[in-house]
Amino acid sequence: MQNLKEQITITPNIALELTDEDKAMLHRYVEAHDKISRNVVETDLLRVAEEARIMYGLCFLPRASYFGAEAIAHPQIDDKDPLRFFVTKGQEIIINPVITNHTKVTIDKPEGCMSYPDLPMINVPRWNKITVTYQTLLKDGTLSKPMEENINGMRSEVFQHETDHLDAKYIYKFNK
Repeated sequence: MQNLKEQITITPNIALELTDEDKAMLHRYVEAHDKISRNVVETDLLRVAEEARIMYGLCFLPRASYFGAEAIAHPQIDDKDPLRFFVTKGQEIIINPVITNHTKVTIDKPEGCMSYPDLPMINVPRWNKITVTYQTLLKDGTLSKPMEENINGMRSEVFQHETDHLDAKYIYKFNK
């Protein structure tokens, strides 16, 4: 009989050296900008699917002082025609999110941002509980009907941070 240590499969360490493919992906980041994202429509879905793959990969790549991200918003990789969607490291594609309700009191939460990889984390006021409406990309390649979700905790913080990106708001002032 194997002992417990032999039964555990250990995931190999992530390589500290980035591949050329990783470096090319990191070049997709654009400077923070003030362009508000436009809503995703059916004709954008192929682009959403293609760029969501890149954004998902970026969630796992280190950038300066950050080892990755919980989510990446489309405006972080496109300053010409940013679309209103973000991708989480849990492989969700959140399309056209809108915060429709929230608690009255905020709680300061420490946050950093991949758009400002050289700046330290700062406290940001966030609502603990929010109600959001959003869509997703269905397996058949179409846009889902709008759905509503009540969320709190870390998921709420991620939705607020990424929705801020979609609205051209950042936790730091512009570097311009």
